[in-house]
Amino acid sequence: MKNKLVLVTFMTALVAMISGCSGKQAPDEFLVLKNAPLTLPPEYHLSPGDANEDLIDVNDPQAIAKRALFGEGQ
Repeated sequence: MKNKLVLVTFMTALVAMISGCSGKQAPDEFLVLKNAPLTLPPEYHLSPGDANEDLIDVNDPQAIAKRALFGEGQ
């Protein structure tokens, strides 16, 4: 009698669990959203030592080229 009650309880719980999942739909793995391309921030070339320099001078390509060729003194 006790085994029959355990079996009925188990079957009832199993039916309840299975019927609870019947309304859900599986995700569509082919529907993939594309991410925007990565971009670099405008101050990417700055280093911690450049914090006290003028930002306009740092972003100027000619000033960067002069510093690269002639050193930090220019």
